[in-house]
Amino acid sequence: MEWQRIIELHDRRSGRFGTGYLLAPALALTARHVVEGLDGMQARLFEADEDGLPGAIGPRLESRVVWSGPPDLDLALLAPADAAASFREDVLPVLIARLADRAAVRVDALGFPRAMDSPAHADTLHVEALVSAWSGLRGSSLVLEVQTARPNAADAWKGMSGAAVFAGDRLIGAVEAVPALLADGALKAARADLLFSQEAATALLSASDVRLSDPVDAAYVDALPRAGDWSGVREQYVRAVVTKFCRIDHVGIGVRGVSDRKTPALAAYTGQRFSTWPE
Repeated sequence: MEWQRIIELHDRRSGRFGTGYLLAPALALTARHVVEGLDGMQARLFEADEDGLPGAIGPRLESRVVWSGPPDLDLALLAPADAAASFREDVLPVLIARLADRAAVRVDALGFPRAMDSPAHADTLHVEALVSAWSGLRGSSLVLEVQTARPNAADAWKGMSGAAVFAGDRLIGAVEAVPALLADGALKAARADLLFSQEAATALLSASDVRLSDPVDAAYVDALPRAGDWSGVREQYVRAVVTKFCRIDHVGIGVRGVSDRKTPALAAYTGQRFSTWPE
């Protein structure tokens, strides 16, 4: 999952809101019930700050609904209202997969639930969950057992709908609902691989080079770092800390503006600060 692809969706006229995820520069995934009855929604993505880390939310972009699933598949696809535009240029097409194993698979999702709202703005909640491919075999949904912080009422989940669910580096679904009769902490997600069972959706995905990969299981996901690929993040973090608070490294070499090498102190600080971080 990449924070650069998370979309805050809102429709001012209806007051409806939700979450989306960029599948490709000009194609986004959300839940069908988020956009049902609407031609489109306003979309906003996070912008990177000066250190390449998540910063302020970006400007509103107009989107249009280009495909909406049947009643038993709570998925929809969005494109920019301007057919010549993109939501974000510098993203690669995602890989979609289905689950292959009855063993519980570790998944995560990032969205904008009402529980995280402040008087000034909506905010994100990252959840980690376990899901089994053998729950709900006859339907189009996955059942997620949330393992981390969660809203204390079903209504406070609103806005999380449409959030992409990832098993490792593969997109497997989108949050659709809070099951009424299951215990607190359960979520349902529509299976993303079923997009490829819909002719019109398949055509849109193919045009954006979004592909269906091999199924994934618990062993595949457990072999990946829990928080994804940390490549480059260590140095980004250290540059931010040293640049903003130290200005000069411990051997007297200016850090500000260094972009193509580590100073000795920067390298030492990196190793110390991240000695327990996953590779």
